[in-house]
Amino acid sequence: MTQLAVNVPVELGEFIRTSVDAGDFAGPNELVAQALYLFRDQHELDRIKLERLRRDIQVGIDQIERGEAVTDFDVDKFLAEMKSRRKQAQATSM
Repeated sequence: MTQLAVNVPVELGEFIRTSVDAGDFAGPNELVAQALYLFRDQHELDRIKLERLRRDIQVGIDQIERGEAVTDFDVDKFLAEMKSRRKQAQATSM
């Protein structure tokens, strides 16, 4: 285990103390370790999402270059249809 000294803003220090005092964590080290694991996992998930987005964008670029692009897409019509669907969904969920 590596030991580091870390300074945190006052409000985070209070959060750490409150969480430990409430019994949510055995001590500050456990809370910080858990927070870092969560941050690491979220960072990896963000990286994967970005990689997939770039891949999907490249698929679209490749399709455009092959002449497979949609040329008659009406944004206003699409948005109106999406609003209508959302209203219908909200009406049926009430």
